[in-house]
Amino acid sequence: MENQKPVRHLIEHMVALLLRLEQHSVEVEDFMQEGWHSDLISPEELRELRTVCQVADEMPGGFLIYSADDNQRLLYANREVLRIFQCANMREFRLHTGNSFRGLVCQEDLDAVEKSISQQIAASRYDLDYVEYRIRRKDGSTRWVEDYGHLVRNETMGDIFYVFLGDAADKRIRQQIEQRQLLAEALEKANLAVAAKNTFLSNISHDMRTPLNAIFGFTSLAKSSLGDPDAALSYLEQIETASKKLLDMIAQVLEVSAMSSAAGPAQAECDLCKTLNEIHSFLLPQAQEKQIDFTLDCRGVRHSGIYTDEKQLRQLVLNLANNAVTYTPPGGRVNISVTEGEELADHYAVYRLVVEDTGIGISQEFIGRIFEPFSRERNSTLSGIHSIGLGLTIVKNIVDKMGGTISVDSVEEKGSVFTVTLHFRVQPQSGPPEDALVAGDPPSRRILLVDDNELNREIEAELLEKMGFLIDSAENGQIALDKVSQSAPGDYDLILMDLLMPVMDGWQASAAIRRLPNPTLSSIPIIALSASVYDNDRKKSREAGINVHLAKPMNFPLLLETIEKVTKPRRFH
Repeated sequence: MENQKPVRHLIEHMVALLLRLEQHSVEVEDFMQEGWHSDLISPEELRELRTVCQVADEMPGGFLIYSADDNQRLLYANREVLRIFQCANMREFRLHTGNSFRGLVCQEDLDAVEKSISQQIAASRYDLDYVEYRIRRKDGSTRWVEDYGHLVRNETMGDIFYVFLGDAADKRIRQQIEQRQLLAEALEKANLAVAAKNTFLSNISHDMRTPLNAIFGFTSLAKSSLGDPDAALSYLEQIETASKKLLDMIAQVLEVSAMSSAAGPAQAECDLCKTLNEIHSFLLPQAQEKQIDFTLDCRGVRHSGIYTDEKQLRQLVLNLANNAVTYTPPGGRVNISVTEGEELADHYAVYRLVVEDTGIGISQEFIGRIFEPFSRERNSTLSGIHSIGLGLTIVKNIVDKMGGTISVDSVEEKGSVFTVTLHFRVQPQSGPPEDALVAGDPPSRRILLVDDNELNREIEAELLEKMGFLIDSAENGQIALDKVSQSAPGDYDLILMDLLMPVMDGWQASAAIRRLPNPTLSSIPIIALSASVYDNDRKKSREAGINVHLAKPMNFPLLLETIEKVTKPRRFH
């Protein structure tokens, strides 16, 4: 707004003087004559007005001012406007046009011109509106002109338009356009901060859906637990935690949006496959809700330890994978795979990341614009999914900062393949991921779920069964101990243990299981799920032989990751 104020105040002052003279039928050609003076205007005001008009006459294009009321009365036209219309002076120009802006425009174009100007003013108070239309000159000929206008609101003297008018047929049109564009840019500078803020908010809007999905999920669980105030409160606390994650994501997106001013990605140690697995675990509940086959394959990686900016890498993969899950219909497939290619000099290697889905696909016409800010294919709205199109812009920005490339191959209604190629420096003595990771839907492991609360058991069992687990339940530690001691090796792959229960609590039951004579049964992994999360509680869990102590309610991505870790055969012999 700072750049606009001087221009606006100058024009308002000029118009105020012109209106005073107009009341007494004094035109520009009158007060511009040498020796003219009047009691209507002071000598100082006259000098100011003449100076402004002289400057306007020296402009390479036309300059016009008219009122923004219903009459659209003409207030001023510089020498170039008079030349375009073949008029000798302002009186002749008023007579030719009926003293109205509507009289400038050919009647065939008038409705479209007024509609376009109104729409552009409604869209932005600060930008110059732009229209093209035909005018009728004094000799009866028509000519195309370009109109760059701006509305100035003033309660005292009424709203006015000032217009930069260009002869579209003139050979100097390029120079005039450039000069007017410079003026338009000057007027728009004040909005750069607002535009940047809107871009940041748009980034957040695009990327906040995944944590929002967690909030919706825990909200559903809270509704199912209305009969149990303690459980409902726990789910509300988890919703609060997810909300804090949203705030954290906002901060991350703001950092990504500011990458253009950064020196480059920060280089630090990163476990590539572990990072991808965490992203896969984070999005897995969203995929399972849509019954999407969501897999991760890191078998093609020889060196998982690399140097890179992990935050940017995580944002890159999360955006691509989240888009794939979001735009893939129920029952579809999404796969993330990474392979390591040839080794380069200085311990660098080429890595190829592929995100493939069987989603709605992208038309060939739109692929060329897919990385542009705010781009969105119109027919994608048929899916019922709305996005303002900044996620892939962020991806492209990160890839460029990392010195990589990204390509897209897509067929409408069949799916898309995004391929990212990056060069990473390999960590010394780095090897392949521990288990040549292939992550997907959890295998059909049998879990003993121990919880004294029947509603909790029902909800947790249903959610775990939807993840592919086979669930057996026990309502207290004693029943759990009896079931384990009477089971055969392999009947249970894991025990999810509540801690505060009647008859026998979870700590007592876990300690008793660890004392069973059969080493296979006594080494079954135990994960504590409890609202008791103080340091003393965790210490008691370690002393009882519990492998991992997690807080309630279940954080499913974290739980899945923990299950993968504690049920690896190499950890229990």
